[in-house]
Amino acid sequence: MDSHAAMPPRAEYGVRLVNDMMVIIQDGGGVVSVIEDADSVLEHLSLTLPRRLIRQRVYVEAHGETGWFHELRHRYGDLKSVAPCSATQGAQLEEMVLALSGGAHG
Repeated sequence: MDSHAAMPPRAEYGVRLVNDMMVIIQDGGGVVSVIEDADSVLEHLSLTLPRRLIRQRVYVEAHGETGWFHELRHRYGDLKSVAPCSATQGAQLEEMVLALSGGAHG
């Protein structure tokens, strides 16, 4: 039995998109940023998502900076590095989030 219960991360964040390929979160703008608390954020995501983090890429949108993203590079939820996304990547990620959030079926 898995008795490991993760403490919530110190960083505040909101999940904007989850699919089989990626997870996009937005930094909540708290005292501690998602980048500063990346290990705990990844652990928390891995334990709270319907399926643990395995192959999904994890992108973080900076608080108050629409279109400015970093990738939390990981292996099965264990942080390996943090890398800024290019402006083109950021624009594509933002476009995906906006399309899905505004794509309500009626």
